[in-house]
Amino acid sequence: MDIRVLQPSDKDLILNYEMGRLARLEPDENERKFKSWHASWRSESLDYYLPLGWSFGAFLGEVFTGYFLAQTQLFTRTLAQTLWVEHIAGNDEAVITELVDVARKLGREKHFQRVLFMSDERA
Repeated sequence: MDIRVLQPSDKDLILNYEMGRLARLEPDENERKFKSWHASWRSESLDYYLPLGWSFGAFLGEVFTGYFLAQTQLFTRTLAQTLWVEHIAGNDEAVITELVDVARKLGREKHFQRVLFMSDERA
């Protein structure tokens, strides 16, 4: 598995990935549309997160298998630096576990005091 920093050019890749996941979970097209408006991965959210350089994607060859969206937070709950992982998604538990490990290692490498995960959303 190859893990790399996501770029703004990866926006459509993420949107297509998430819409495919949502289609498997929600049969009603109108409900899918409504859910996509409130999702952590909606278009304007990706426009914010991707240029920051803290979001990573997992690839198996050329196949996109998962990702997380993250940003830094300063002075949160008395801690000077926190890595906030807003959303994490993967094709299976192995991908999600690898992405969680990347976030933890990134936090350690960059001397963050805490890595926070918004939720434990699963594929």
